Amino acid sequence: MPLKNRLLLASLLILLVSLLAIWFAPFAVSHSLRLWIWWKAREQKLTVKIDQIDAPFLRPVVVRGFRMTSAPDAAFHIDVSAAQATVNLNLKAILMRLGGRAIRTLSVEGLDAQLRRNYATGTTLMESGWATLQKLLPDSLNLGPFDLRVEDGPTVILLRSVSLSASQIEAGRFSADEVTIASPWFRQTFSQLRGATNWQETRLTLGGLSLTRGLDVQSLTADFSHLGNQRVGLEFDADVFGGKTRASISNEWRSRHSNWNVVGSATDISLAQTSEALGFTDRVGGLVRACKFTFRGNPRNPMRATAWLWTELTGLTWRERAADVIMLGAALYNRQIELQQLYVKQNTNQFTLSGEASFPTNSSDWLRPDFRGDISASIGNLGDFASLFGANPGDFAGEIAIDGTMNARDRKIGGHLAISGAALKIFKTSIDT
Repeated sequence: MPLKNRLLLASLLILLVSLLAIWFAPFAVSHSLRLWIWWKAREQKLTVKIDQIDAPFLRPVVVRGFRMTSAPDAAFHIDVSAAQATVNLNLKAILMRLGGRAIRTLSVEGLDAQLRRNYATGTTLMESGWATLQKLLPDSLNLGPFDLRVEDGPTVILLRSVSLSASQIEAGRFSADEVTIASPWFRQTFSQLRGATNWQETRLTLGGLSLTRGLDVQSLTADFSHLGNQRVGLEFDADVFGGKTRASISNEWRSRHSNWNVVGSATDISLAQTSEALGFTDRVGGLVRACKFTFRGNPRNPMRATAWLWTELTGLTWRERAADVIMLGAALYNRQIELQQLYVKQNTNQFTLSGEASFPTNSSDWLRPDFRGDISASIGNLGDFASLFGANPGDFAGEIAIDGTMNARDRKIGGHLAISGAALKIFKTSIDT
């Protein structure tokens, strides 16, 4: 066959193969994607339903009518639905296994998600599931207005009409019409939130978020770099009621019980503004001059956790109670509480206590604490000092000085104390000097 005819035949074959690829590519991509989603969901004991997948040649894939639910015995009840998701796949990285991101851009409309802890014996996702989630993190993300509900026992977090955009190459936006946090001890709603986003590698940062008057989040960063290893991190820096607070939080759930790591600090936080913002009926005054804290362990099993706290309060007032300075330093380790220092100064009254105690194993042990420590007190006005602990100041009077050691065990108090006083009156009963 002449060379010219061979070239013509080769060109025709290439053209035919290209036309067949263009013709069959949408069918192959859509059905392969549907099969892959079904297989991965089944592996994690999830049920996925998809109405339609469109995969035009060299254009983003469009998934319509998506819904994913968890098994009834799963540790978390998961119900996620989306009207439409547009996915720009990185086919080069997927087919050639180059290690890049599998998704270039992801845009979701009509998203609704509900997560609820069931406290069942089942698991959330297997290790392979978390690794898959990390691989699916996109270069660019755009979530249209969506709702999210998270339940953990009596605690409920609701996000309504949330919009989020984030990109590796430009700043994005965050907005939420309403965010509600409700628990037995706290309930607060934040409305019309607006902020900026920054998406770098696997770190998503929200900045410039004003929650309410006096409470502004300068930056809130979520780190997903170890999501495949079942660990996420969170860092935030906020202006809180005249002061500042910073914290770094990480959670690892590879084992049966999750493990938390928390390190934080706070300075110059107004207690008056805090009590007003939280809606306390009794006004609280004073200042959190400084505070540092650490925690490592499972909050649901504090006896096996380690923690440390140091804080200083100044100008504290609450109802009829008042104190110039309160300093507290304490540590928790191996079921032992070490009270490094409790110092109270109130006008001419000064009180210092340090020691250690065993962490109560049940509720009844709180009524019979096991404590050993040192005490030092110089009380110039016993009535004022007693009022700090809720007593009627008229029932107490006089001066008292205490120095020595004390212990409490099985509802019995002992120790070696040196006590002296003058003009003492306790529960309206005069005590001889």
